[in-house]
Amino acid sequence: MLPLLVVTDGMAQSHRENLPAWRKLYREASASNNAESMALFMDSTRQMHPECPLAQGFLAVAELMLAEETWNPLDKLTRFNTWQPELESAMKTLPGDPDLALLRLGVQAHVPSILNYKQDMANDEDLVRLALALGHWSNDPEHAAFADAFLSYLKSL
Repeated sequence: MLPLLVVTDGMAQSHRENLPAWRKLYREASASNNAESMALFMDSTRQMHPECPLAQGFLAVAELMLAEETWNPLDKLTRFNTWQPELESAMKTLPGDPDLALLRLGVQAHVPSILNYKQDMANDEDLVRLALALGHWSNDPEHAAFADAFLSYLKSL
């Protein structure tokens, strides 16, 4: 079953103009395996826009990426347990949002199986594929290429 692709509500729509910059931060953090600058930027953005689920999702993913960069296993787990619910909360506020689905898919692909956080991978992957097919990222071709490359990467896992 294909997931529902949604057009976001007015609250999230008002922050859509920020998405290209947020997406770029995510791509850079993914490429460098260093999410610190993304986390700092998204933290200040979230403080200015606490009602924005997109900012919440991007911040949560930055923090989850930082968990992966952390050396101490207990610190990794603590950070994961703090920020995974934040990502899920953003997803519940904007179910079917392709940007959030791509973010969560990236997290799910990289967390250890013991954390049992892979249950939405198939739906998120379907949603990202559908978004690509419908041109969701047509105004951000670099991010569309990133999403497409990530889907190809998933096939290799």
